[in-house]
Amino acid sequence: MGLRYLRSIVSDFQTLTASTEITPIDLPVNPLSHLILTLALTKATAAIATGLGRLMLPIIDQITDLSIRHRGENIIQGRLLDLVIMNSMMTGIPPAVGESGQADNQVQFVSMVLSLSRMPYWHNEAFPATQRGNLRFHMTAGAISSLYDAAQWSLEAVELIEDEPTRFMKYTTQTRTIAATGRQRIPLPIGNEILGILCFDPANETDATISYAFGKVKLMKDNVEQYFAESNWESIRESTTRRLANYGGLWGHRHAFANPDTSGDTDTGEEQHVNADVPPLQYGYLDFDPLKDGSYSLETRGAASLDLDISADVAGNAVVRVMPLEMVPVPGAAPTP
Repeated sequence: MGLRYLRSIVSDFQTLTASTEITPIDLPVNPLSHLILTLALTKATAAIATGLGRLMLPIIDQITDLSIRHRGENIIQGRLLDLVIMNSMMTGIPPAVGESGQADNQVQFVSMVLSLSRMPYWHNEAFPATQRGNLRFHMTAGAISSLYDAAQWSLEAVELIEDEPTRFMKYTTQTRTIAATGRQRIPLPIGNEILGILCFDPANETDATISYAFGKVKLMKDNVEQYFAESNWESIRESTTRRLANYGGLWGHRHAFANPDTSGDTDTGEEQHVNADVPPLQYGYLDFDPLKDGSYSLETRGAASLDLDISADVAGNAVVRVMPLEMVPVPGAAPTP
């Protein structure tokens, strides 16, 4: 007989209020593989594009902070869009969109995974069993898009009720304001193995001049170059394409026609195939687990310092975000593959 898991509704659909933090939700006590968050919004007008990338973004963007906390410590934390990108890279599971029609008052929804494992349902990788009230879900909404006039959310959980995991994934956000060009360092956490680092740069392909806060990137461990002796941001973004299926299409691919015989073009030329201002084009990923087996993981135990050393092309107080993916051992558990 196979091992069992249990999927349940932790919080059924309820109102999401703009500029408000929800009442924290207690999460299940059994080993927790992943959560499924669904945002459902009622359209305020019939004139909303049905392209999935364009539909998802105003829904996802309204969650300005989300966290899973164990006894007050962040296990997962960040803007929802960053967490969606991280989970898509880590698990290979993109968000799911439903009800993409154009009728006014139609409810549209996006469901997304928030995983504590590189592979949902993995027996060895999940947040371990805990006591009621120790593990809690927090979420804060910003302004609700004017495209919608009502918002709801729900949360489900998948527990591995017969497993004893030995490790889990932790990923939280660090924010840095780049006030000057040139070399500067962003400190990274020490103590756990790191499997990757997700980086957000505010520049995108619609900017008049393309230059990046993450112009060039090094990884320094105890002031010695590790893994990335130096790499250009443009090249680092190539790693993102390996991690995300349907890299461009999911977030805004569309068909359009430009007439080469006319001087005018009713559709933006640079967006004829893939929109230039949607995820994941502002993200880069430093991958220390390219084989997805942990064999290249970045060991940080015993290190005195660990930093991203960047050479910024731009200043002007560009705000960047960094999200390390840490593999945390469960205390007392025997290591497993």
